[in-house]
Amino acid sequence: MFCYHCQEAKKNIACDTAGICGKKSDISSLHDLLTYTLKGLAYYADKAAELGLAEKNLDQFMARSLYAMVTNVNFDAEIFMQLIAESIQRREYLKRKLITQGASFKQLLPEETLWHYEKIDLAEFIKKGETVGVIPTDKVPEQELDLHAAREMLMYACKGLGALLEHIQVLDIYTAEHYAFIHKALAFILDNEADLDAVLAMNYACGEQAMELMALLEKANTERFGEPEPTHVHLDTWDKPGIIVTGHDLQDLQDLLEQSAGSGVDIYTHGELLSAHSYPAFKKYFNLVANYGGAWYEQKTQFGKFKGPVLVTSNSLQQPKKGYIDMAYTSGMVGWSGLKHIQDRRKGEAKDFSAIIEQAKNCPAPDALNTGSITTGYGNKALQALVDPIAELIKTGEIQHILVLAGCDGRHKERKYYTELVKALPSDTLVVTAGDTKYRFYNLELGDIKGIPRLLDAGQVNDFYAVMEFLSAVQNKMQLPHINELPVSFNIAWYEQQTILMMLALLHKGIKNVTIGPTLPPFFSAGILDKLSSEFSIKGIDTVEQDIATMLGIELPTEVTEVVEEPEA
Repeated sequence: MFCYHCQEAKKNIACDTAGICGKKSDISSLHDLLTYTLKGLAYYADKAAELGLAEKNLDQFMARSLYAMVTNVNFDAEIFMQLIAESIQRREYLKRKLITQGASFKQLLPEETLWHYEKIDLAEFIKKGETVGVIPTDKVPEQELDLHAAREMLMYACKGLGALLEHIQVLDIYTAEHYAFIHKALAFILDNEADLDAVLAMNYACGEQAMELMALLEKANTERFGEPEPTHVHLDTWDKPGIIVTGHDLQDLQDLLEQSAGSGVDIYTHGELLSAHSYPAFKKYFNLVANYGGAWYEQKTQFGKFKGPVLVTSNSLQQPKKGYIDMAYTSGMVGWSGLKHIQDRRKGEAKDFSAIIEQAKNCPAPDALNTGSITTGYGNKALQALVDPIAELIKTGEIQHILVLAGCDGRHKERKYYTELVKALPSDTLVVTAGDTKYRFYNLELGDIKGIPRLLDAGQVNDFYAVMEFLSAVQNKMQLPHINELPVSFNIAWYEQQTILMMLALLHKGIKNVTIGPTLPPFFSAGILDKLSSEFSIKGIDTVEQDIATMLGIELPTEVTEVVEEPEA
């Protein structure tokens, strides 16, 4: 096992016996084998797209499979056995189809296009996965380190794109060109003739694709649920039994709310699903009562106190504890062996949440965790409404700086940095956020600037698109040539593959002085970091004081140690 695609990789090197996320070595090997077989499938899918032979079912299978390997999504060996077998079957079918259409292939095909299992067998798949996983950094020849790192980053970017596509396709949206890109990017990893600059360029192209997909997802969500609007969300608990829903899936939440209405069961959101409260479609549900707890990683301590069923809808799953394992449910591509799983919805129908509702009826009310409220809902429309006043306040000097502090939260104690950073910011600085990093500072009393709240929460990680559209509009309003000319800084709290896409989107746009934390990605080689630092001024976090000084373009005073001369004898 060698896994370093998330921020919590052991010692910021790699998890080598078991993942901090709860992934065991057998699941890691299955992930590695599925990654391997999907590259082979993508090789032929890319050829098929060039010949106009794209297939919707294959495209959607690719997205689901990539998403299944995103951090904290699926840990079920049976699911991965099925995906691996299906990827081989689809590859062979597509290969035959291409040959009948007169396609020709180079003589030396990548090995990922050739391997075939003898039988669908867990032990065989695990054994094969152990031979095709990520090569440990210390085993990579020095002259190949940078290219190796760039290819790994590209693989993780593709998994992030798979996540976005899966979120979109569950809303019945299909755009063939975006699937064609993901096939091309995966197949590109197999191109041994591509140099470092070419692989990095493909990474940046993934960032561009991410912004397009976030825009599509926003359009799909707003057409279905309305435009988010600034909303105060209660953090209290009520005296009825409840169900807590975590993840990103708004459609699952709506299905559950419809079916639980009038049942005497309250529905609480958790983590990034907090943003649901800001959509007009959800305001009619009196059984959507509050947000319970904080970021995704706190579920092990918070879900047991909830005392009711838990529904995990996307990449937020940790190994359930005994206190709530019998009340834990998964849906979509999320899975853990032994947990109850909600079956996928049939076309035109809702998912069936009757089992989780019935179990909740017999549960006590949740224990209180927090009180008060949190404000969210500064999506695209709400942020655009602030463009003119914010541009004017920048011109008058009443807003001196905008900090975009976005991404995912996590367990590491170093993440206290984000709380201290926001706490120490000057009162003329705005903070714009997306994702669950907000839970590090949502309860700080930041006040406002001329009626504009200093903390503007756009919503989920996927709503980073709204943040970028807002900044582009401010740039245009002020007639500046580039976002880099705005008084804005980007601090990305990375954790998993979708936050990698945030970083790549900024690089695609040529945005400089981006801070990545709380640690730099372990798959960055020294050469990659040097290149990104020299071209884009990317850096890791420093002290709060130094980072604020850098952000505002000021120098910290140098401490002078007074030298006291000894008197002469």
